Amino acid sequence: MASTDIAPLVFSNLPTELVRDIFEHAAVSDKATARALTLVSSAVRHWTEPILYHTVVLSTSRGLRSFLASISNKPAGFVSTRVEHLGIFALGPVQSIDRVLNACRGVRSLACGFHMPGYKQMLGCDALQAMKGSREQHLLGLSCRDGWDTGLVAPSVTHLRIHLTSFDTGAPNAPFGFAFGTGNPTESDWERLATLSSLTHLAIVYRSSATPPAAVLPALQRLLSLKDNAPPAINPPQLKLILVQVLGGATGDKQPEAPVDVINSAAVEEGGSALRIVAENAPSSVVRQWESAVRGGPGIWDGAEDVVRKRLASIKQSL
Repeated sequence: MASTDIAPLVFSNLPTELVRDIFEHAAVSDKATARALTLVSSAVRHWTEPILYHTVVLSTSRGLRSFLASISNKPAGFVSTRVEHLGIFALGPVQSIDRVLNACRGVRSLACGFHMPGYKQMLGCDALQAMKGSREQHLLGLSCRDGWDTGLVAPSVTHLRIHLTSFDTGAPNAPFGFAFGTGNPTESDWERLATLSSLTHLAIVYRSSATPPAAVLPALQRLLSLKDNAPPAINPPQLKLILVQVLGGATGDKQPEAPVDVINSAAVEEGGSALRIVAENAPSSVVRQWESAVRGGPGIWDGAEDVVRKRLASIKQSL
């Protein structure tokens, strides 16, 4: 008997709901399997095709072209409602990146690895500003190499991670390396960050060798006080957590204390709002960490949130 004759018999006595669960579980477990299942029948394609579009990672120009081709015949609104997590790490073409961003306006989590100042110069910020439902945005690697711009962050974003090439503690009003010539040049970094009124979680990835570990603390504390010190007409973010992911932060034989320990100890000693500043060693790949998290792995923010809860609980117990 041919395998095509066996397959219907396997599921013939099972409820439709259970058959659907089996196919969906197989599709979630393996992307190649998900693609194959879309060819089984129209019913199975209806069940499994959305899983293919739930998380989209585009790492090459070829991947960009293939994705745009795959959605070219989809019904209006299919991509904007199906793609929940989008990672664009291809370097270009910029026009293709813009087409993807415009098509995927319903994403909840967006990770960018392309050169964002160059993208803005060519095509502006409209596509990113139109992502009204976006909750997480990660500006990683090349996206921040020449600075970054709050205009490239969706206004609805609550969780933002930026990958800094420098952290200038010698410039107290401008430590975060915004792209040259962006926004209002008379505004400080703090005033620009104040425009992200929905922000509750901020993560900063930076290399410890560029800046003494404890020197970042005053700048981060100022971020935490934006809400308290803002003029009445401005509604800046109320940050609940600042996560510092330190590259090259592992301790060695000649280092008595790791940079993350220095920052965490200084935050606890300072107390007050500084208790919401948590440092950890950066993962070996921030891109892989993002992708693992959106596919159901450990959350990027979970460990730091737990640290803050424990610190605050300890303070309450001591009162």
